[in-house]
Amino acid sequence: MKALRLLTFGTAFLGFGLAAAFGCGGGAQEGGGDVKAPGAGATEAKPAETTAKADPPTTNDPEPAKTAAATPEPAKTADAKPPEAPKAPCPEGMAFVKGGSYKMGFLKNEAKIADFCFDKAEATAKEYEACVGSKKCNDAFATCAPEATYKKQGKEDHPMVCVDFQQAIDYCTAQGKRLPSDEEWEWAARGGEEGRVYPWGNEPPKDQLCWSGGKEGLLKGTCPVAAHPAGASKDGLLGMAGNVFEWTTSAQDAKTKDRVGRGASWRDGIPNMFRVERPGRFQVTYRCGFLGIRCATAPTEAASK
Repeated sequence: MKALRLLTFGTAFLGFGLAAAFGCGGGAQEGGGDVKAPGAGATEAKPAETTAKADPPTTNDPEPAKTAAATPEPAKTADAKPPEAPKAPCPEGMAFVKGGSYKMGFLKNEAKIADFCFDKAEATAKEYEACVGSKKCNDAFATCAPEATYKKQGKEDHPMVCVDFQQAIDYCTAQGKRLPSDEEWEWAARGGEEGRVYPWGNEPPKDQLCWSGGKEGLLKGTCPVAAHPAGASKDGLLGMAGNVFEWTTSAQDAKTKDRVGRGASWRDGIPNMFRVERPGRFQVTYRCGFLGIRCATAPTEAASK
């Protein structure tokens, strides 16, 4: 009985398999209902779509949104600066002397001078004392005469005296300057090409300078360096005549070490002593109460172009 059930189950299974096989091929199936063959009203199954459909292209809006026009920002400019003032050709306290050529001194030798800067006034006792304080100058024999001005109360703005040639060199070097040559000194005193007889002009001296030929009579010593503005040169140099002689680097002759001093002094009272071409003569070791310092230097490059 059990074997019969198995046989019946197996036969049924076989029949199911054959029906399934013929169904896949479009054959008849068991169980009633006719199945229509293709072409007899049945529709074929469409394969599944495997790719997504592309979105339809969008169309522009009939009234596109109006966007604000991009307004360019104004260009940022640097703050306007005033033009720089031209650089002064000379350090503070100095005057610019334009160079040139001339017939120098009593012998009228040809001299050619480059542009240079010259101290507007002689070095004062106070300025020299500051140099000593900086250890760049020395005050050896700085009170060599009754007319000495170094550390003398009330004489701070008088010219420094009692300095020898080397002390004068050291002082100018400490200022970043130098002593002038004899040729430079005379060129500046005569007003360059103007060729003045005296620093202030051609009229004889009266009250334009510190000397012993004026209304004050014989003087006993120096005057403040800025006491006589009427005696200024064309370039504004004060005291180029009178008060004290000034050291130059030029040798008096080829036989000695003596140097030329210029400008005469407070002791002198004869007008011709103050003519711009008149030199004085001093040994390099000489110190006195009527010989001082005025420094020179080269101008800036811009001024010389």
